[in-house]
Amino acid sequence: MIERLELDNFKCFEKLEMDLKPVNVLMGLNGMGKSSVIQSFLLLRQSYLENKLAGLKLNGRYVKLGNGSDILYERAEREEIGISVEGKENHVKGSFLYDADSDLLENQLFPGDIAQQSVLFGNRFRYLSAYRIEPKDLYRMADEKELQQREFGNTGEYAIHFLNVYGNQRIENEQVIYNAIEDHSLAEQVRCWLSLIAPGILPQISVNTGLRSAELKYEFREGKERTNAYKSVNVGFGITYVLPVVIALLSAAPGELLLLENPEAHIHPAGQRWLGELIAQACAGGVQIVVETHSDHVINGIRLAVKKKKLNQHDAGIFFFYKEQDEDYRHKVITPAIDADGRIDVWPEGFLDEWDNALLELL
Repeated sequence: MIERLELDNFKCFEKLEMDLKPVNVLMGLNGMGKSSVIQSFLLLRQSYLENKLAGLKLNGRYVKLGNGSDILYERAEREEIGISVEGKENHVKGSFLYDADSDLLENQLFPGDIAQQSVLFGNRFRYLSAYRIEPKDLYRMADEKELQQREFGNTGEYAIHFLNVYGNQRIENEQVIYNAIEDHSLAEQVRCWLSLIAPGILPQISVNTGLRSAELKYEFREGKERTNAYKSVNVGFGITYVLPVVIALLSAAPGELLLLENPEAHIHPAGQRWLGELIAQACAGGVQIVVETHSDHVINGIRLAVKKKKLNQHDAGIFFFYKEQDEDYRHKVITPAIDADGRIDVWPEGFLDEWDNALLELL
């Protein structure tokens, strides 16, 4: 597990230090730095896969950030960019030389012995961006290497094929199992959780190996009956958009790291709450998650999981990003804490307060 992140002169941050938990929720207004935190992890992974961290590779498989001039902190006093992640058994640190016109910034520090590899660099890592698969007639299949590595793709483009191949396997993380049924297979558990998020929905997948494509349809359970299967293009957009998130959370094994951007997109508030509970339960079973969200319902789902004793209060971290007006509008982070009853100790301005603000205007 990654326990600490440090950033120096990276994008909007002059200096950032974060002590990470099993579940880490990044919140704040747009443009406050949440995405930059996600990108710092992705840059390290992208650079390790490209050149073993000899340099910071700004454009590649996970992110495309431009050149050095695009990521150096605007008021930096030193032309160096630092990104460091630390776990119990490893410490990966990079100090990268600024080059305004290059997308490869040399690492001044010897990367060290990464034989014990941080979870960032191996096959225990998954990332789902805010741009995920949308309803379409057919989805392309992963190749054998990607399947063996249990790859999803950044947009979840392989999630449909993944579910078809691994759907009969038993879920490793006991904490995410929906115990109302005896079938603990990935496919059946996906159906159960997806039905909580979008009541009655049942995904159906068919694969054409000749065309190397997969078709996604949905049935609906109506009482004891089932409807016909409808193509994903004829069903609500959000159901397909959230499907890779549900598959990723249920298939993640203890010890894995999962980065999620806006998992709540296009989902009804009640479904967002269930997503929050699923995120919390995955972390309770040993998966580390960093999630960027604007949803108070996702937060409430995590709080409810704490109150229900499904997640230890100390395993949940909330990070609220803001600008400090009295410090030349520097980007900062504050960490509201959740107590054992799911209550939050501090409520900074702009943190989950828009409902109250609007209600005051209405009264």
